[in-house]
Amino acid sequence: MKRRVVITGLGAVTPVGIGVKAFWQALRDGVSGLDTITLFDASAYACRVAAEVKGFEARDFMSPKRAVTIGRFAQLGVAAARLAYDDAALSAASRAARFAVCFGSSANAACEVQDGVDQFLQRGVRGISPSAMLESAGHAVTGHVSVELGLKGQTMTLASGCSTGIDVVQWGYHQIESGLVTGVLAGATEAPLSTYTHAAFSALGVLSNWPGPPAQALRPFDALSDGLVLGEGAGAFVLEDLDHARARGARIYAEVLGFGSASEGVDLRTVDPAGGALQAAARAALRMARLDCTAIDYVNAHGNGLPDYDRAETAAYRALFGRHAYNVPVSSIKPVTGQSLAAAGALQVVAGCFALEEQFVPPTLNHDIPQPECDLDYVPNRGRVARVSQLLIAAHAMGGTHSALILGRSPDG
Repeated sequence: MKRRVVITGLGAVTPVGIGVKAFWQALRDGVSGLDTITLFDASAYACRVAAEVKGFEARDFMSPKRAVTIGRFAQLGVAAARLAYDDAALSAASRAARFAVCFGSSANAACEVQDGVDQFLQRGVRGISPSAMLESAGHAVTGHVSVELGLKGQTMTLASGCSTGIDVVQWGYHQIESGLVTGVLAGATEAPLSTYTHAAFSALGVLSNWPGPPAQALRPFDALSDGLVLGEGAGAFVLEDLDHARARGARIYAEVLGFGSASEGVDLRTVDPAGGALQAAARAALRMARLDCTAIDYVNAHGNGLPDYDRAETAAYRALFGRHAYNVPVSSIKPVTGQSLAAAGALQVVAGCFALEEQFVPPTLNHDIPQPECDLDYVPNRGRVARVSQLLIAAHAMGGTHSALILGRSPDG
């Protein structure tokens, strides 16, 4: 009999709060995490806005030694993992029952690498920390999560750009469905706010130059949108075999029904205006879930504020849903979280679980004047109560990778 996979624990470290309750409340209330950059001097850049995680104390979530020796991206990831792990209320027996860890990142330890290079140029080898090699690796966060929580199953690190936070769900699902493990602690983390990373995105020409209030700078599907705003944060979740979850009386947030991925094969920056790869990924997810497109009640969109990306995403939904496209609400949470790269999809998963549980669709902030080619219901500026039984989550990474995930309400109601 095919194993069913459910989500039994959630964790989030975000620019609008630490923990899933604070995060979800900010989404419901339409509170933006975008503000003037304070982590470094951004006065030389046209874009001086980012979504920073504030009020975060690493020692609240990990051993004191680890808190001061690991990079910020790993700190945020371990914290989100700890929150999800505690939320799932896993016992020692459950931990021993073959739990794996799968985390991802895109920029990895960008800030620490930049600082390390600066120290090396000033002091030579003596300026390099003995742990620099270990802490700069993308796998560092996965290792720290495993060690901090005592999880001794397989560990895996994924890196598929902004699709990572969805792709970790795919990996975890396959491990559980095949019977290799009973659960997976999965997630994604990002702390890309360094001068080099900001300069690189600026040089690419994708950052917003919005001249008004910082909170309004990221404007998905809006006619005044001119680019994205970087953010930092982490999202995590416990994936679990349904029978195992029921046997221990776990709270079930949602069920993983289907997923799919596809690549455009066009260019690292240029997007297919028809959104063909997103269509393919979403159709694969629908086939796996054995659902018709009309069964989707809400789309948690990629919606990163790049005008060409937003137009292509809208075109994909029109082609995918047909006439139903004008009946299904579509919203982006990035005006709240910023574009947190690998962590973006993981935070979308957390938001999706609460949308299902509370029957509420969060808004797309800063959506005032629709782009002419973006003509769907983007839930502008105010969230709403809605019947949500199944939802689609979409992610798009530069390089052409698209991933789609379908979640359904808890099978236990």
